[in-house]
Amino acid sequence: MLDILDPNQTDLDELSKIQKKIAKKVIKKDEIETPKSVAGCDISFSEENQAYAACVSFTYPDLEKIKEKSIEVEVDFPYIPTFLAFRELQPMLKVVKKIDTDVYMIDSQGLAHPRRAGLASHLGVIIKKPTIGVAKNRLCGEGYKPSPEKGAYTYLKDNEEVIGAIVRTRTDVKPVYVSIGHKISLEKAIKITLNTAPKYKIPEPIRAAHKLATEKMKAT
Repeated sequence: MLDILDPNQTDLDELSKIQKKIAKKVIKKDEIETPKSVAGCDISFSEENQAYAACVSFTYPDLEKIKEKSIEVEVDFPYIPTFLAFRELQPMLKVVKKIDTDVYMIDSQGLAHPRRAGLASHLGVIIKKPTIGVAKNRLCGEGYKPSPEKGAYTYLKDNEEVIGAIVRTRTDVKPVYVSIGHKISLEKAIKITLNTAPKYKIPEPIRAAHKLATEKMKAT
């Protein structure tokens, strides 16, 4: 796994091969029946290479905050579309290891990625824990818009393969894109996403992590 954690180059063909290796390791079934805790993960960047990675855990399904952690990190890998994991995985690992939880929710894609290996899948495979990708925008695939009420969803497909779901977490608000990261079924990923979004479009664990990372970055 060393080449995944420290790729040392930006040859996109080689990076694509690494992503395909990750995709083959993804487990698409539930490894945990009923989670008791869920954490959200996010990273906030400055204009340069400094960033703050944050992770915030909550009880599930009650959503009482358990623990939060943020770490200042330096990121030396460039931003390249569809290769986000090589930029954000290392800093995210540093903060995730400080918080143990049953399921990690990531502001990114999982299987809903051209090579079926977004950041959520990379993280899950490396830490060997259940992860869910919850993204604000579609990266690949096609699907019908779900009906406008909260809880509605349709499947996101790429060449007839189901790679995720388009999920309405708030009535009459744009949906989010949910996909398997690792060690979880799509149905369970959808259920957890909906249960952790009682008020806002973005699930509370991810919102809390984003807020914490952004506040730390602004304070520097």
